[in-house]
Amino acid sequence: MSDPVIEIDALRTRFGAQVVHDGVDLRIGRGELVALVGGSGSGKSVLLREIIGLHRPTAGRVRLLGTDVWGASASELTALRRRIGVMFQDGALFSSLTVAGNVATPMLEHGGIPPHLVAPLVDLRLSMAGLAPATGAKRPSELSGGMRKRAAIARALALEPEVLFLDEPTSGLDPITARAFDALLASLCRDLGITVLLVTHDLDTLFSIARRVVVLGQGRVVADGTLEQVTATDDPWIRSYFEARRMLAEGSPDGA
Repeated sequence: MSDPVIEIDALRTRFGAQVVHDGVDLRIGRGELVALVGGSGSGKSVLLREIIGLHRPTAGRVRLLGTDVWGASASELTALRRRIGVMFQDGALFSSLTVAGNVATPMLEHGGIPPHLVAPLVDLRLSMAGLAPATGAKRPSELSGGMRKRAAIARALALEPEVLFLDEPTSGLDPITARAFDALLASLCRDLGITVLLVTHDLDTLFSIARRVVVLGQGRVVADGTLEQVTATDDPWIRSYFEARRMLAEGSPDGA
């Protein structure tokens, strides 16, 4: 593994009597594209929020790009967040702003970018996300689901992040749009060297672009490796999860 950009040690998370994480250990290297999967309630989205400093774990350590997230000062966290991009499950675009306004917001708030450069940079980020510059004039409500996801990616890319976090990026998309979105994520990782951590339940995403799969279960990492290594793991949830894909494939008209 290359130098780790995400380091998690002995992470514990408790909500009252409910233990969500019970000793999670994880390393993710620079330039990796890692899919995080697990059953409902396994703490996938919670873990993502703990890594980016939005939810404090009960115990353990999280380091992101060399910064101890939960030991850092407010100014250190602000500096760290300039180096990452986040796309939440629903895109979380500001409905009152145009798409261009959404993409420009991180630049204006955190980037220190001269005002005359903002508009060209917004167009560039839209292009990187596969959107035409004219899309910038639209409101999120005027976009299709797939275009809203791309607009959210454009905003996440606003400050040229080193690490990109995505929560269920293909949720709610039709299969063709979802696979096009997968291809976009793969190109960002491959061509720009961005480290990508995505929470997903989409089996086709795993089979099409995931270089590494991490499975959460029983409060810990129960499998971590290539898709072949993970599918060979003797775990009941993993078996049932991938069995569902096999059954769907066998039930399709062409068997694909």
